[in-house]
Amino acid sequence: MCGILGYCAREWDPALVKFFGLQGFNLQHRGQENFGCTYSTGTKFSHFKDRGLVSQVFTRERRDEFSDARPLIAIAQTRYATAGGTDAISAQPHWMTLLDGFYSNATNGDLPLLQQEIESLESRGTVMLSGNDGEVILKKILLGAREEGGDLVAGIRRLMESTPGAYSGCLMTLTDLYLYRDPHGFRPLYYGRWRDAVVFSSESCAFHEKDAHVEREVYPGEVIHFDIHGNETHYQAVPTQQPRQQCIFEAIYFARPDSRVFDDRKQVGHFRYMLGQQLAREHTLQDAVVVPVPDSGRYAAVGYASESGLPLRELLVRNPYIPRTFQIAGQANREDLVRLKFTVMQSLMQEYRRFVVVDDSLVRSTTLRILIEMIRDAAVTAGIDPATVEVHVRIASPPIVGCCYYGIDTPEMKELAAAHQSVKEIGAAIGASSLDYLSLDGLDAVAAAFGKPADFCHACFTGNYPTAYQPRYR
Repeated sequence: MCGILGYCAREWDPALVKFFGLQGFNLQHRGQENFGCTYSTGTKFSHFKDRGLVSQVFTRERRDEFSDARPLIAIAQTRYATAGGTDAISAQPHWMTLLDGFYSNATNGDLPLLQQEIESLESRGTVMLSGNDGEVILKKILLGAREEGGDLVAGIRRLMESTPGAYSGCLMTLTDLYLYRDPHGFRPLYYGRWRDAVVFSSESCAFHEKDAHVEREVYPGEVIHFDIHGNETHYQAVPTQQPRQQCIFEAIYFARPDSRVFDDRKQVGHFRYMLGQQLAREHTLQDAVVVPVPDSGRYAAVGYASESGLPLRELLVRNPYIPRTFQIAGQANREDLVRLKFTVMQSLMQEYRRFVVVDDSLVRSTTLRILIEMIRDAAVTAGIDPATVEVHVRIASPPIVGCCYYGIDTPEMKELAAAHQSVKEIGAAIGASSLDYLSLDGLDAVAAAFGKPADFCHACFTGNYPTAYQPRYR
């Protein structure tokens, strides 16, 4: 999973430097391992990419170079690696200089048949450098375009016709920008305007700056072509697959609460609030206090408290400088980071003994297991018998029983708690007084307020995958 962003302008505006940087900051939650950028003045291109956050890679020196170049097109990606390493070679955008010109591409998503696609390209003499989905996509587009007389739209169409996958992407030349989205619409992509420039982003939160507005999403199977002369052309390269397969986990966990990712009527935070309400209808508890797991579980917890009538208290305090533990590799690293990421408000332990801890999802169970340990340890420190403390866990999504091959880096099957344990067994393993999940029917009831439930991918909850895939995990 990653975030892509950028712009295409007819004239240089010095304020684009700040706006472009803010776009990156606003998508930092989608990837914290790499940041990269390609930009063009219309006659010359430049690029950079490295490990680190936007602020660490888009340094003052690079911002000054960017500003001095006065680029009319720029694309960038905040990366959370699901294929390939985290070195600069695997970071995006990828670029190529061929006899007929310069090309650069960045994507969000995954190819479920990645290894098969790499082997196919290599059998045709293509050299692969990174083992990354984005590199495969760029090279398949260019090969397809070459067979279509250099037509890049036709190259993207060939990609969509021949390559199952979940991807939203941006492709640029010296003078042109192409936005495209896979026919199933797995990953979100929006475009709009900032002053006179066309701007785009994986989420609508990147349009919250002054003078920016969203026009609409890029439709599944669509290609939109912009150039530095102000021309704009829309192509429905292939028909939209029905039903769509929009990733429901974007709305449950991944996207920023103030974003709209698949629907213009309600923001993601509202969706999570409604999940919490539905969870309370299904699994309420009496004489308890509701505790959110910050930050991603907060909206669901507020909804749960509102529907149940139980008080809401912030028992857990989150350190904002610790990254999302879901995106961190290595079990030991994740456990250490959970302890660094959260502390427990001991003073609340003096007032309450029965807690309902609400979180958005449970994948490996690492976070909740450590949090429950910390809550009970805090009781001991406060002079309270931990046996008198009840910690009930409520999850605002169904059990995750299948790996994702479409852009969410869920682990090997053996690491998915619900893939090999019952709800009761998971509850015992994490030390919860009780554990309950939102039902799949309950999830669909909430999704119905945002569109057709059938238009969302449920593969991680059902094990039913909408495309062919090649397991990367055991």
